[in-house]
Amino acid sequence: MRRRPLYAELSCGGRAVRLDGIGRADGLHVTSDGIEGWWDTPDPKWTLTERQSADGAHDVAEGMALYSARTVTVHAAALGADREATKALLDSVLSMAHETVRLRVVDGSEDTWCEGLLSASVGTEWHERAMTMDLTVVCPDPRRQATAAELSVLLPAAASLTAGLSYGEGGLGLAYPLDYGKGALDARNVCTVTNHGTSTAWPTIRVSRGMADVELLAACAGRSSTLSLAGTCTTEVTIDCRTRTAATARMDVTRRLTGAGALGVPAGETMRLVLLSAGTGSVSVELRDTYI
Repeated sequence: MRRRPLYAELSCGGRAVRLDGIGRADGLHVTSDGIEGWWDTPDPKWTLTERQSADGAHDVAEGMALYSARTVTVHAAALGADREATKALLDSVLSMAHETVRLRVVDGSEDTWCEGLLSASVGTEWHERAMTMDLTVVCPDPRRQATAAELSVLLPAAASLTAGLSYGEGGLGLAYPLDYGKGALDARNVCTVTNHGTSTAWPTIRVSRGMADVELLAACAGRSSTLSLAGTCTTEVTIDCRTRTAATARMDVTRRLTGAGALGVPAGETMRLVLLSAGTGSVSVELRDTYI
């Protein structure tokens, strides 16, 4: 099914072009043919084997409902004051060839994006002030992710914090006003993140310089798991839980990482994370609503 969005945007390398979904002003526009492949599920990767001596096909194992790469086609038009202006609009899109582009679509309250490789097919009809084109983006990861991310920052709990009622000096009785200890109020090493999308979301975790032997305890949908990053962080480390990799700006440090693959947040679920490590830095957790 084709739908006409409020607007779409292509970006890469700090450059961005916007394709408006309404109006007749000069610029790039999504035509009335809309966008194909954005709201659909991608092609399925499963095959069914029919039963020889019973009705139907053999059951498919849990977790094998997998999808191919997402292919999105934006039916677009360039409208310019003259032929040169129209060609310049086309060139602003073609300048993104050979690069990974981000396609963002804003439709009502939904604002999501995919990343992939761009190809363009330009209409052959000649017009002074208009060009039609089909812009196709093939996205290796079929998921659409929310542009706005939920971000939480975890700080190590102070080692000296204690919790509980204070019974006063020498334990002679309750001391007033009652003091439950700083630890009773310190939740800086705990956070929750929620996936409001329709497909499992994978957090991106950034560990700052100064943290050592990082350990995160995660609980979600009735299960618990632990993510560990061994060693001292002399520079920021980024952990991608979907690809189960860890890297600094200069090198891959995945060998120090364990447990990242268990931190997926299913659709509609909330994950609680507890930072168990001490140190002088912080750990940030970024999660985006994810759709398929």
